[in-house]
Amino acid sequence: MEVLKSGDAPSLVSNLEVMQLLQERMAARQSQENGSDVNSKIEQDNGIQKGPFQNRDWIEQTVLNHLQSSPVGGSDVKLEDMPKLVEQLRRDPGADASIESASANATEETKLQMGYGLTNAETLQIINHLPSSLVEVHLLIEDIEKRGNLEEEEKHTQFLRLISEFSGVQIEEGDDDGDDGEGDDGEGGEDGK
Repeated sequence: MEVLKSGDAPSLVSNLEVMQLLQERMAARQSQENGSDVNSKIEQDNGIQKGPFQNRDWIEQTVLNHLQSSPVGGSDVKLEDMPKLVEQLRRDPGADASIESASANATEETKLQMGYGLTNAETLQIINHLPSSLVEVHLLIEDIEKRGNLEEEEKHTQFLRLISEFSGVQIEEGDDDGDDGEGDDGEGGEDGK
């Protein structure tokens, strides 16, 4: 067992990376078993082989099935596109402010390429869950209302569009605040007093 030095932390692995690794391992194992005489000695039971590694095979298959039923499994995200998304999610928004102020006419494409300053953990959660609604974004990003780069609903929508662009998951549009025109503005309600 390797002892980590103080300050060293293990790399964070996304669900997409785990899913791809499991698919590759299972495909390699399947092709290896098809080419050998081991198949004649091993019994099959519901697709899981009985043998010395049946528990490992069952665990890997169960984890793979779970990941395939998660948002990552149903999306069009490719592992090759992830570094670009991670870089954009983690990029410091302060550096982008100087670029945006330099050009008064920032295009929509420039705004979509701005960074969001997310932490490693928040970035990993975004990649694993691929939020498609504002509620999910609020659950995944801590103190979102206190962050200058994500404080407006328009910026939240731009953030969701960025995720949708990489994942292929449709954004859930709609008015979720339940406002039907009769709010807390003092109109309606107690007229006779």
